Amino acid sequence: MDLFREAGRRAAVYQRLAAFYAGDLAAGREAATLLGELQGQEVSLPCLAKEDEHDYNRLFVGPQKLLAPPLESCYRNDAHLPMQAETLAVRAAYEAAGIELKEQGRIPDDHAQFEFCFAAALLTAMERYADQEQGPLAAWHYQRFLREHLLLWIFDHLQAVTEHSCAPFCREMAHVMDRFMKREEEAVSHEI
Repeated sequence: MDLFREAGRRAAVYQRLAAFYAGDLAAGREAATLLGELQGQEVSLPCLAKEDEHDYNRLFVGPQKLLAPPLESCYRNDAHLPMQAETLAVRAAYEAAGIELKEQGRIPDDHAQFEFCFAAALLTAMERYADQEQGPLAAWHYQRFLREHLLLWIFDHLQAVTEHSCAPFCREMAHVMDRFMKREEEAVSHEI
């Protein structure tokens, strides 16, 4: 897949995934719809129910131990702890692309909502500046970020969601995201 192809549409998916991980469950449904359009097939998720909110909280928010923490560091260090070297490496990737988080220090930089938002920003820049120097530079940052960060943990996270979810919405969302991330993995598997 050409890395620049449908960059804007893929950015929209990442934006909705970022909103989903920021707590907007309805954004998950919107992401699934956008993914279906992108893939040329209908993708549907179960209707949101009260138990889905509870499931979302026990998987991603707390207050108990998270069953599927949406943090890169929890999957990439031997102790499975948040706020480790991986968090700082993600921050360095943001800074290298000229992005600083407003929420820095409040929520770990390697939280899924920020990683998806960063991917969306890079894809948007790729589309906007495709014929200028900034477009290929954004593509380089995007490809590097996925290879060195997002793709190294997201599949383990989605597996944890599938294993620990007790309601259908988050489990189906994990399946939809898995298919999308496999497409993205293919997109960045070739050099630019």
